[in-house]
Amino acid sequence: MFLAFKELGYSKLKYILVTIILTAILFLLFFVNGLASGLSNADSSSLKNLPADYVVMNEEAEGNITKSQITEAEKQMVYEKVNHDQATPLTITMSTVKQDSRSTDIVYFALNTDRLTMPEVIEGKSVRAISGKEVIVDESIKDQGYSLNDTLKDENLDTEFKIAGFFENQTYSHLPVVYTSLTHWHENELTDQEVSQAVLYDGEKAGFDELEALTIDETVSAMPGYSETQGSLLMMITFLFIISAFVSTVFFYVITIQKTNQFGILKAIGADTKFIAKGMIIQVVLITALSLGLSLLGITGMTKVIPAEMPFEISISLIAFTGALFLALNLTGSLLSVYRAAKVDALEAIGRVE
Repeated sequence: MFLAFKELGYSKLKYILVTIILTAILFLLFFVNGLASGLSNADSSSLKNLPADYVVMNEEAEGNITKSQITEAEKQMVYEKVNHDQATPLTITMSTVKQDSRSTDIVYFALNTDRLTMPEVIEGKSVRAISGKEVIVDESIKDQGYSLNDTLKDENLDTEFKIAGFFENQTYSHLPVVYTSLTHWHENELTDQEVSQAVLYDGEKAGFDELEALTIDETVSAMPGYSETQGSLLMMITFLFIISAFVSTVFFYVITIQKTNQFGILKAIGADTKFIAKGMIIQVVLITALSLGLSLLGITGMTKVIPAEMPFEISISLIAFTGALFLALNLTGSLLSVYRAAKVDALEAIGRVE
């Protein structure tokens, strides 16, 4: 510990520079991770939070729920194999609502709200409690000026809905999702009663002729462009981790070569390799921890100024995982410097001292 702090104090400029570099890399890692998480949720949070274990679609849709069409006969076939009380048709409709001169694109999820475990609301009525024209809307629509008990005027459907509550993390393709009663839609002929996009159900996986039951994760992955977008961002994150490990490893290895004579002197006066290695590892941990703290301050400040429309989301678990992996890579890279220090011969090193 003494050796580590002494060295940090003596070579301030070197260690400040590497701290700045590692902070910048960590900041970029957190930013891209937060962007990947935010894009994922904005694109598919409504599917991730569907109130079911399985989503039944026709095989031709290949997992794309918006392309799926299930007839009334196929629904009945599903109900014969699953608990009817734990299943509901799901009809998805994209539309536009207006308030004054402002238009907002939305996605309706019409289903039987008295079945399954509906998503929790953060304001207003529960999903199970809505009736008639009442709907529950994702809170992101508040950015468009809507509030509780406001009216959604849908000219495409030639009808109006009353906002009875809000929930969170319910967006589809970056659009706010509106939960509404399928019964109301059927009574007012807002949709074809014979056709739905899917059937949701809780329970064990079952097999159906010309239909397929997908898990929630499989449904999300089948969204058009979802896997490709997340794959590209994951590749960027992976390369950033590799670059950060390379920078850290090279820096400490160069510093170790520069300190060969000093290590030789330390060994000559009785310091063993374990003592030297401990000091080097403590330096890596301290610099990484400082870089982590500074980058988190930068990310926290950035979240205060970025536009609300930007899909950015970073969680404690994501921070912990990124920080732990970053530290592990840096410690792994420091082993090369430890190996170099262990190979230093005291007599040979001292012999090169002028």
